[in-house]
Amino acid sequence: MSNHASEALIKEKKTSLVDVESKTKTFLSPIDIITIAYCAWIIIYMIIGIFVGRAEQPAIHLPRFISIITAVLLMAWLERNYASVMNPKLLQFLQFIRSIYPVLLFTYFYTSLHSVCRILYPEWLDPFFSNIDYKIFGYYPSMVWGQKYDNWFAQEFFHFAYFCYYPMIAGLPTYLYFKNKEGFKELIFNLTFVFYFCYFFYSLVPVVGGRYFPEGYQLAHSYRYGFFTRLMAFIYNHSGHWGGAFPSSHIAITIVLTIAGLKYVRKWGYVFCVIAFFLSISTVYCHYHWFIDAVAGIVTGIAGYFVANWIRQKLEKEPK
Repeated sequence: MSNHASEALIKEKKTSLVDVESKTKTFLSPIDIITIAYCAWIIIYMIIGIFVGRAEQPAIHLPRFISIITAVLLMAWLERNYASVMNPKLLQFLQFIRSIYPVLLFTYFYTSLHSVCRILYPEWLDPFFSNIDYKIFGYYPSMVWGQKYDNWFAQEFFHFAYFCYYPMIAGLPTYLYFKNKEGFKELIFNLTFVFYFCYFFYSLVPVVGGRYFPEGYQLAHSYRYGFFTRLMAFIYNHSGHWGGAFPSSHIAITIVLTIAGLKYVRKWGYVFCVIAFFLSISTVYCHYHWFIDAVAGIVTGIAGYFVANWIRQKLEKEPK
């Protein structure tokens, strides 16, 4: 065999090995990895809860989490092995689902936490967290602010600020999907990472927030004043899970959206800054969170955004 032919064969083998390694490394996306890790944690923790008698409805939730892991692996396997022969529109749809599926799971992941949130601590830890507020202020802000400054405008304004979370979390990712694919990719991963971090913490530390007190519960669930106050009461009256207050994921995710807005859509980012300020106050004013939950939410959102960027870069690192 000539030297030229030998070199060509060696080069072909090296290229083949790189392709195989690349496929192995890219089989699971960063979002796949952290989603499987989160589901695996809940499965393991729920099994522990079964043995200690503190898991709720494990027969319902265990199969669901196992199914989610299976579905994630199946989608990744299909794209890796059949992308070249798949109908282009079907491939595009599969890739779209793989890019946004965590968003479709956030609500279920949150509501399913009731199954595991009191395994480590069987009692709600609100007396501890509310006491922090009391030591800071000498009263409970989540009980006082919404009653001391109680009028139609204030209630509607702060409930509107709280509600803005929902169009923000839908609007910015949708805009970036069509206008900036790299920004969309970053934002979805960062949102997912921060959500999973909060959910992980909620699974260990059961905190209700201001609704822990009967008076706070009554105020948060009462249909009164105008459209936004009533709308938020409707949402909380139909929420299936109590815990999940520390840190405030509502604030943490709003902070993530605000940073992304400032980075990719500056005008939106400025508006988001204003919303984030009043939304943070509203979590306490509307009796949903302790003040310390809001502070922890701000810290989680800022730190989580940059930690998520670092982790994503590590997971996406191409083989040399």
